[in-house]
Amino acid sequence: MSENSKLPWEKVGPEFKKTKGRAGMLLDLDRCVGCHSCSVSCKTEHEVPLGNFRMRVRYMERPDSNALAFAPLMCMHCVDAPCITACPNNALKKMEDGRVVVQESKCDLDRDCISACPYGAISINEEKQVAEKCDFCTHRTEQGLEPACSASCPSQAIQFGDLDDPLDPISIKIKEKGAKTWKEEAGTMPSVFYIGHEKWMESKVNTGVQLDPKDEDITYEQNNLKDL
Repeated sequence: MSENSKLPWEKVGPEFKKTKGRAGMLLDLDRCVGCHSCSVSCKTEHEVPLGNFRMRVRYMERPDSNALAFAPLMCMHCVDAPCITACPNNALKKMEDGRVVVQESKCDLDRDCISACPYGAISINEEKQVAEKCDFCTHRTEQGLEPACSASCPSQAIQFGDLDDPLDPISIKIKEKGAKTWKEEAGTMPSVFYIGHEKWMESKVNTGVQLDPKDEDITYEQNNLKDL
């Protein structure tokens, strides 16, 4: 039986590892419907405590209409990751495929990584007393599975792949669609790309549907509620 003819559950194991080069994500905001399947599946997969999110979905009102835009956000797994250099205990490290992960045994909760991250992607797990963030579901991708967020997305707005492979579906789409990274001026070189990214979204990113102490505004923003 050829590899292409195998059923999905027959393609599980280290030999089917998803990336060999640089792990990355492609999020298509034109396809995202704001359903929260990604954030819910992420919380379930990693037992993320109440009030914390490794994946956040933001609802934002467009400046030129009453329509809403949706933006799933996660750790960007930056090539030049400021969280790594900010941590005095080397609790964050970069894996061979570029993803940035937390070494829980080294974390002492000094929170320098949180302050250094331009994307608000790191939080404190109060139950485990460690910093936590998205790791592209390392435990799944090393067995040939998709990350929980991309596997659960009903509109296929989230795709995981290998940015170093020019023939990988996400590499092809990034080039074809002109996908961009979030906050390019930060110079961190993220490994997460967005189709349909618009610059105004970045000033609205700290508003949305999830209530989080780090947020700068209420959970859902409307023009007549801004001062509440």
